[in-house]
Amino acid sequence: MKSRLVCVDETFLNSISAHHLPLFKRFFDVSDYDATLAYDDDTTFMYRTDESRGKLKKYEGTCKFIADGVWETNFFCKDNFDNKTLGIINNGYTNNERVLAVPKWFWFEEHFSQQDKKASIKDMPFTHDKTKLLLLQMGDAKKPRVRLYNVLKEKGLLTNAIYSFLEYGIGLEGPVKNYDPLIPPFPQRAYRPEWYNNTQFTLIAECFQDIVDADEDSVFITEKTMKPIMYGHPFILLGDPHSLKNLQSWGFKTFSELFDQSYDTEKDINKRIDIVVDEVLRYRYKNVENKILDNFQRFWNTELVESLMIKEMIEPMLEFISKK
Repeated sequence: MKSRLVCVDETFLNSISAHHLPLFKRFFDVSDYDATLAYDDDTTFMYRTDESRGKLKKYEGTCKFIADGVWETNFFCKDNFDNKTLGIINNGYTNNERVLAVPKWFWFEEHFSQQDKKASIKDMPFTHDKTKLLLLQMGDAKKPRVRLYNVLKEKGLLTNAIYSFLEYGIGLEGPVKNYDPLIPPFPQRAYRPEWYNNTQFTLIAECFQDIVDADEDSVFITEKTMKPIMYGHPFILLGDPHSLKNLQSWGFKTFSELFDQSYDTEKDINKRIDIVVDEVLRYRYKNVENKILDNFQRFWNTELVESLMIKEMIEPMLEFISKK
């Protein structure tokens, strides 16, 4: 008999993320919360916010709960979980036995949500003549991105780039007016083959965490890093320290032939930006087709992705639910 898993309001199993349901329904009886029903003690409720958890007061002490924070490195609810609650987070909360970290979440999410994009990739970008050096996509004007933008501009590198900086009014699809991060001016997962076909590589500007002594277990890797991998592009990655090391541990190839990767261990963000920009300036073409194809095929390997989700998400959830 499958474990009953009830989603209270929006979670990673309903709404815009319902593409994960087919896999999870192999292991769980998944449904949305219905306040008119009475649930038995074997029910596990999944929620994101304290407001959603507040709807379940009559089930406290008898049922189990899963707090969904898998999209972030912080929960949208109180995180002082009792032994009947499991928190699921993207990364962080190291050595907290009541929190399950799923650092590969954005690989899983982009794999299943962007299947239509895979069908539109008729050939790899390396088969095209390049007119520009790099592709760079930025939204919010976080301090590291502002500094990166200014240094690139100072070095004259943006004149040879396809780039966006939405908060500065610059979009790949056109000008941006009155930027609001809560209402993106263009679809966040927009894709046009020419962005990749016409550029040598992607410069990834990740979500920068405000952690001075970030370790290898607190790296936050999002869809920004997945884009060049899933679209067949080499990349240089400006994100948390040890980001490349994490990707390598997931089986992805990074591009030491193109860039000196020592920047990956530099903890000072300003120094890391300077090193990355220097590597962009030193870029010289080398054939890395095999690595690009290896990454592309690994990203889109559904059998592999499902096996990883089962091992890293589903089995720990089932273990938590079955534990007396």
